[in-house]
Amino acid sequence: MADEVVDVRPAEATDAAKLLALLAQLAGESNTFTVDDGIENVSEADECQQIEQITRTTTNVIFVAVLGSRLIGVGTVQADEKLGEAQGEVGVAVLKEFWGMGLGTALVEDIIDWARNYSTLERLVLTVQTRNTRAAKLYQHVGFEACTPASYEVVDPTGQHVAAMDMLMMV
Repeated sequence: MADEVVDVRPAEATDAAKLLALLAQLAGESNTFTVDDGIENVSEADECQQIEQITRTTTNVIFVAVLGSRLIGVGTVQADEKLGEAQGEVGVAVLKEFWGMGLGTALVEDIIDWARNYSTLERLVLTVQTRNTRAAKLYQHVGFEACTPASYEVVDPTGQHVAAMDMLMMV
């Protein structure tokens, strides 16, 4: 990878099949990344349509990290009615073989830039498992702050109860 450049860019409808494959691989590689239930039943056509819909909003985005023609990371913001229209939930994941190379930081920085310059969101929120110290440090480094007074338990993809905290950034 030393002579290859990773591109971080918004997802395109043509990324649908590769994005579904990336999400499936990420779900199998990490117990700190949760994929929406039923993702395995999403067709390429449905994912394509969803990407097209997301690109037309000012409250949702998908960024992908691309090496050659391979998707190796993803960063998302998803507005949630429960959270309020001005708040978007952030999710970031990178394939394990590319950890420690700054791709998570690049994805988060692009998300923050998008939120500040192109979205109608006022704040970004995320939940991070406290055992995921690298991610927690990354989020703090770019300006997220803990917004829960103490950690609380969440259930990870393997069914294990683990400590987590919520973090917030005003944009």
